[in-house]
Amino acid sequence: MKYTPLIRFPRTSLFLAISLLAPLASAQDTAADNSVEEVVVTGMRASLEKAIAVKQQNTKVMEALAMDDINATPAVTIAEALVRLPGINGSRDRGNESQAAIRGLGPRMVLGTVNGREAASPEPGRAIRYEQYPSELVSAAEVYKTQSADLVEGGIAGTINLKTISPLSHTGPVATVRVGVQHNESAEDIPDYNPLGNRFSGAFVHQFSDTFAVAIGASTQTQKNAYGSLQGWGYSTGNWDLDGQGSTGNTPWGVAAEVKKLDTDRDGVMTTFEWQASDALNVKYDVLYTKFAMDEQQNQTWAQDIGLNPGPWGGWGIEDTNTDGRPDNLLSNVVMDGDKAVAATINGWEGQIRHVIGAYQQENSGLTQGLKFSHTGFDNWQIDVDLSHSTAERENYWNAIYLDQYAETWSYDTRGRPSITAPDGSPLLSPETASYNWIGNANEGSTLEDKLQSAQFDIKRDLDAGHLRALSFGARTADREKEVIWTDFSMSRSVDNGIAVAFPEGFLSSYTLGAFDTIPFLNAPSYAKTAELIYGGVAFDTAAVNESRYWKVDEQNDAFYVKLDFEGQLGGLDYNANIGVRQVDISTKSYALNGEHVDNDFSKALPSASLNLDLDDTRKLRIGVSQAISRPPLDELRAGQYISAINTGSSGGAGNPLLDPFTADQIDVAYEWYFASESLAALSLYYKDIENYIGNATVGTFTSQQGTFEIYGPVNGDGGYVRGAEVTFQMPLDFLPVEGFGIYSNYAFAESNIYEFAPSDNPLPMAGLARDTATLDLWYSNYGIDARLGWKYHSAYTSAFSWDSYDLTTLDAELGVGLSLAYEINEHYNVRFQVFNLTNEPLRLTQNNDSGNLKRFDDYGRSYLLDFTWKL
Repeated sequence: MKYTPLIRFPRTSLFLAISLLAPLASAQDTAADNSVEEVVVTGMRASLEKAIAVKQQNTKVMEALAMDDINATPAVTIAEALVRLPGINGSRDRGNESQAAIRGLGPRMVLGTVNGREAASPEPGRAIRYEQYPSELVSAAEVYKTQSADLVEGGIAGTINLKTISPLSHTGPVATVRVGVQHNESAEDIPDYNPLGNRFSGAFVHQFSDTFAVAIGASTQTQKNAYGSLQGWGYSTGNWDLDGQGSTGNTPWGVAAEVKKLDTDRDGVMTTFEWQASDALNVKYDVLYTKFAMDEQQNQTWAQDIGLNPGPWGGWGIEDTNTDGRPDNLLSNVVMDGDKAVAATINGWEGQIRHVIGAYQQENSGLTQGLKFSHTGFDNWQIDVDLSHSTAERENYWNAIYLDQYAETWSYDTRGRPSITAPDGSPLLSPETASYNWIGNANEGSTLEDKLQSAQFDIKRDLDAGHLRALSFGARTADREKEVIWTDFSMSRSVDNGIAVAFPEGFLSSYTLGAFDTIPFLNAPSYAKTAELIYGGVAFDTAAVNESRYWKVDEQNDAFYVKLDFEGQLGGLDYNANIGVRQVDISTKSYALNGEHVDNDFSKALPSASLNLDLDDTRKLRIGVSQAISRPPLDELRAGQYISAINTGSSGGAGNPLLDPFTADQIDVAYEWYFASESLAALSLYYKDIENYIGNATVGTFTSQQGTFEIYGPVNGDGGYVRGAEVTFQMPLDFLPVEGFGIYSNYAFAESNIYEFAPSDNPLPMAGLARDTATLDLWYSNYGIDARLGWKYHSAYTSAFSWDSYDLTTLDAELGVGLSLAYEINEHYNVRFQVFNLTNEPLRLTQNNDSGNLKRFDDYGRSYLLDFTWKL
């Protein structure tokens, strides 16, 4: 059977059923009788075909997602779709894929843009949390893995560009409406919590004439993804005989169990006005607004104060008052992993169980808008002027009330599926009946504001001078200011802490989860009601600015470029190529609260060149060489240092206003074989020589009651190489007796000799470097049915939490599975069912480059989505 790809735009679209990407419309040779049987390609199959077309026609090594592909993938946000592309990984936060790592390089070296414009971020650095973007609001995504002089500098790993609709090019439905419900399986054990969420979106595209069109879309969703977690606090130092039987080593500072009860709201609006003012002038204004709000009620159980205490510190920690190298109360059931007691029973009171009733609220928003003029009225000249403005804001606060309970015996185990348990008859099994006579609290939060204005000018002159076909040059100027203000406060009871709180009958309760074996969680109606009962409310008006944590960074970034484009034949083969250079000049000012600032400047020329060779009609060879930079995360440029208040002096962090950007010399070679319709086999090889690598090292120490601790801060290091290979294979399985099946797969390998700068005696591999990454999707698209079963695997790699870049952890290997089933009832109606995390893959993080040193274990559970789409 021969195919004429006639694409019917997205049957599974949540938002705008269109694409900026031109559909394949070429017909294959007809049979001898000149008859052609036409097959309409839709859904998942169409989206993969369009992505192939974009990749084939582009002059860079890149990957593409058409909107169909995003919506056909089991995805709540763009992040879930991006991580299925070759060499791209993401780390899950609260169950959702978030930031992206490309080719073994973490989010600090990934540049995020919207319609080609750098975007402000509600994160402290530059990285974009792609979970902020509902998949309904984006028509396409492009991932550029090679550099070019006309690309905004900043992505050594790559540049991820999210695209919104161009309404004058729209040929799909005029209107689209989607309604859906979501369900989170892991929340079913949690009392007084509704695990059912919802999702709504709508879009309208209208062409008032051949020269003026408008697109408007909106999306809103409430996601419920409550889950359980168990966390380790790192290990104390010491070398004691813990059980009197030769189990020699040290114990954790503490272990903690937690339940997060989340209500997450995502809202977004996208609008584009496009006017073809004349044959020569196109004017487009586009705006993308997203808002992300989280209300997270928390029940936590801290099994704390079990670090080894070498002397009589007034009852804190596991003591050795006679200094004989053994605890006063010996541990039992001890399991050692090296010198660490990864499991044990605590006998006799050495520490305490702290029940925490907490709440975390976060609200962030992002706005990116731009006005672009494209003029082609002069012979062989094209002039583009792009003016943009982007802002991001974030407010977050964490409030917690501490209720302490004492018990003589309890156990912990941080191996496998970790646990905190107590023996039968222990008062810890009924925490709601305890007498709480010591109550503490902690309250801290921050506000963030990021403003970015830019103007870009691009001029292209078409030429006919032998192989030289075009001269391009342009300039960009951008001004960015990011400020973060931290505040904190504490509240006091009207009575001494020696008097127990009189909770009303039934106010406190307890529960356990099926995911973990833990002592029961102490539960209250909410943090706010608990604070009202104990303190008379939450004293937000007493919050004071934490001067040591304040920071503001101003950045002025100017760049200009020149690029030459070539086309012709080379050794009898068609080719196109370019060579160019981009000059960047960056100046920063890092401010303290008192207005004092530290200035820094950086300037560098970034040459680049690429060659694309058509070996024949189906095979391409691409070669790219370049120098590239990634600017330091803005929070790492901050002035000053601080000691964490929540952890009672157990950690400290600092910035470095004098950091230089990451720099890299890099080469890419890619071979692409489009061996049949809708089919691709590709191999990409790359090598990056990175200098000025930014890592976190010890820059100072501080002393508290618990001992002496280190302060970490970012510094430039020597760097090293990153190299790897990526293989992609996709095709419809037309040889099967049943039509409609196909496969999409990729595998990526990466290695490097770069290590982080901590721990100093056993440094972690470079953040983001997963040795192996693989995706396998089996799909079926026929008879109105669109289905995909997808696997995603990555090996273990170093991860850094975005708010504490010095907090390096190791993310264990993960294999996730997702399922998507859609059915087109008729041309107007579609129904879809999706399952996320089908195999209930947990997230496990370890710390200090030690697989036995648990950081956290999250059990997100499965989640489900059922939605209906109407389009006209």
